[in-house]
Amino acid sequence: MPSARHGPAFLYVLRMSGAEDLLKVGLTADPVARWSGFHRRWFEAFDLERSLLVETESRRDAQRLETALHRLLKEHGCPVPLTMRAFAGGATEWYRGASAAARGFVARCGDEGFTVHADARPHVASAMYAQRHMLASVLDQVARNERDGVLTPEEIAAVRDLADAHRAFGAELSALIPADVLELLRLDDQAGGG
Repeated sequence: MPSARHGPAFLYVLRMSGAEDLLKVGLTADPVARWSGFHRRWFEAFDLERSLLVETESRRDAQRLETALHRLLKEHGCPVPLTMRAFAGGATEWYRGASAAARGFVARCGDEGFTVHADARPHVASAMYAQRHMLASVLDQVARNERDGVLTPEEIAAVRDLADAHRAFGAELSALIPADVLELLRLDDQAGGG
């Protein structure tokens, strides 16, 4: 994984789910890590099929593109939605009614030779698939903590959100985690998204 300061990066245009045209614009070396910081159920809160990624060779390129896009969308600025985590940052990088302008900008990035993902979901699904071994390790540790009686309700909710995120991208938990662990964490009876 590239470091946050060096190596490849992404400009992202993350669209909220729902009828309203709300976007979050930013840059990151790791979209999954960044986006999961915004909302505990980020995989539902954002419409990844209508979210955009522009791959760059360097953070400097991503910063240049991000600055240009922020300038382009300035008149569309809006407050951060109340459902987003305040500590995630980026409070001035939210836009309303700017999808067409953002898509046009991203299309021009493609014309400049950048790799563009006009549907972020396949990229995110690939990243989630690559992290499945970490999910198994985390759930194994959580099961030990649950057996020791040291898990809080908040931690259990976070584990369920993590499991549901992986399920949202096609992970079958029963193929990764022993049945007794799934049962102990009450993950065996969920169909995902719950």
